[in-house]
Amino acid sequence: GIGISGGWLSFLSIMLRSALTLGTALVLLAVTGIPAIAAGLERLGAPQAFVVQLLFLYRYLFVLGEEALRMSRARAQRSFDGRGTGLKATASFLGNLMLRTLDRAERIYTAMKARGFNGEVRLRRTLRFTTPDLAFVAGWSGFFIAARLWNLPRLLGEIVAGVAR
Repeated sequence: GIGISGGWLSFLSIMLRSALTLGTALVLLAVTGIPAIAAGLERLGAPQAFVVQLLFLYRYLFVLGEEALRMSRARAQRSFDGRGTGLKATASFLGNLMLRTLDRAERIYTAMKARGFNGEVRLRRTLRFTTPDLAFVAGWSGFFIAARLWNLPRLLGEIVAGVAR
């Protein structure tokens, strides 16, 4: 056999929990969307400044990505044979990207202010706790209580083993 220390088991446990947490956050983001998550955070009592910063971060990341893609295409069209890809050119590229993104972000913010943005998160639909939401919470709560009270993997194994005979 191979000797495995407790430190490696702890490391693997932490890595697995981190991966599950990240996966869960990505699924929540994909299913719900940032505006609804921000509105939910605000309704739960998160500071409004935090919620607005989260929304701006999300929106300006796309602005940054679009601007970087546009500048990268322009640089690729102007250069050939690997020229313009050194450290000095990359530093210049990043500096210009930052300046262009800040300028574009200012224009977006000015447009938002002109349309009446006052720092309040607004959704197209209101959030309500409906009967399917209650059924979802009750079902998962029941499952977690059952998992705490009984050894579900053993019971499932006995069922599968009994069916396989």
